[in-house]
Amino acid sequence: MKKIKNIALVFLGMTMLSSCNDYLDETPDNRTVLDSPEAVSELLVSAYPDAFYHGFTEVMSDNAGDKGVGQYVAEYIPNGDAYYWKDAASDSYDTPTMYWNACYAAIAAANHALDAIEKVSDKENYSAQKGEALAARAYAHFMLVNLFGKHYNPATAESDLGVPFVEEPEKVVFKDYKRASVKTIYDRIEADIEEAAKLIRDDSYAVGKYHFTQSALHAFASRFYLYKGDWDKVIEHSDFVLGGDPSSKLRDWNGKYLTYEASELWAQYTRAEEASNIMLARGYTNWGNGAVVFRYSLSAPKIGELFGKDPITDEMRFEMVIGDKVLYAAGSQLLGFIPKLKGRIESHDNNPDQGYPNMVAPLFTTEEVLFNRAEAYAMKKDYASVLNDLDSYLQKRERAYNPDNKVTLEKIQKEYETVDGPVLAPYYTVEEGQKYYLWYLLDLRRREFVHEGMRWFDVKRFNFEITHNVFEGSPISLPKDDNRRVIQIPEQAVAIGLQANPR
Repeated sequence: MKKIKNIALVFLGMTMLSSCNDYLDETPDNRTVLDSPEAVSELLVSAYPDAFYHGFTEVMSDNAGDKGVGQYVAEYIPNGDAYYWKDAASDSYDTPTMYWNACYAAIAAANHALDAIEKVSDKENYSAQKGEALAARAYAHFMLVNLFGKHYNPATAESDLGVPFVEEPEKVVFKDYKRASVKTIYDRIEADIEEAAKLIRDDSYAVGKYHFTQSALHAFASRFYLYKGDWDKVIEHSDFVLGGDPSSKLRDWNGKYLTYEASELWAQYTRAEEASNIMLARGYTNWGNGAVVFRYSLSAPKIGELFGKDPITDEMRFEMVIGDKVLYAAGSQLLGFIPKLKGRIESHDNNPDQGYPNMVAPLFTTEEVLFNRAEAYAMKKDYASVLNDLDSYLQKRERAYNPDNKVTLEKIQKEYETVDGPVLAPYYTVEEGQKYYLWYLLDLRRREFVHEGMRWFDVKRFNFEITHNVFEGSPISLPKDDNRRVIQIPEQAVAIGLQANPR
């Protein structure tokens, strides 16, 4: 697809052709000799996955519905596989295999950079590059283990299958890779994060929002420790990002976002100047446009569920102003979407009508960090701090926000008078007093990150059952503890000896 793929792990079968000897003779990125900090920085542009998980994780979650058949509704095999929680055989756009390949390609680039730095005599001049390489390597492994392994559980993590942790550049065609345990992967990620924090320098980047700055690293650490269940560290890293006035760093949905036309909102949502965007990425995907037209995506009933009225009380639930920006392509109720992530085409052979579909999307935002901290406060039973963080968020999201009528536990409980939230079954105990706060946070997160693939990780870490409707058929469910919550590793990886996930 792109020449960057030449650095992908050889065990994936991507380079196991007659050109293997040529591959081993080439410099890692086909562009430059790694003989300066600037050259290493150039290589590290490739140390971020150039594909996205959004197109399958969003569809696997309860944010997607079956739209049925319509004039502009598109059938797309990877989209259907994700909706039915099938093990995908394809490695095309928006498949787990493509994302696996992209992550290991990124890891390979990071490892080549680290290897080059290890060989220079003036290592102190490469400290910023080393920090970025460690952070990028940690992030790719983190995404892999949370898609292709079970969610972290300290009671079972030492025996749960993770993914191969790769820390050396590939120098041989066949190497005996093994799947490390989830605990091992988490330990190695944590070590990389801690070392990277000492080295990353924001002034080493021309456009920091596409790299691991200090804020991006702390946002990543906030998510990492949330998944691990270390509440104090979640709060510590979130504080670094949010500062003293979190609301000033959130998207202004109650202000300027309401005035934007679709083209303006698309542009603003992924703009580097948007304070909410801590780290952005560009990658190859059909999801930018597919989120609108794919059969399995944000269906009309899902729009009503997320942004409409309670079917019993006829009252508006959550009062999320984001829902006011739902648009309908071609005037069809089947094609509802929020203009966040815009599909683009990278032209091929100077033909503007043919090329590689891609998009720009946020990987970390201040909204996520605020939710992480509020959840950690809830688990520590610091409910006053939860409500403070919720108020910061609702200032920018709640219709007719009233500072004299701030969110309270009673207001939260009112949202669940007619319908309870899901049965939460994480590895830790959720007490009755915590339940409502967690339900509310999860529901706000669900709406905040529509189209962005984040809901799947909440479904997985809280282990609650979800159901998908089937047009002209019976609904299908994904029970808690179902093996399909752990995505199957690619066929190529199984073929060379990696243990498959249970089915």
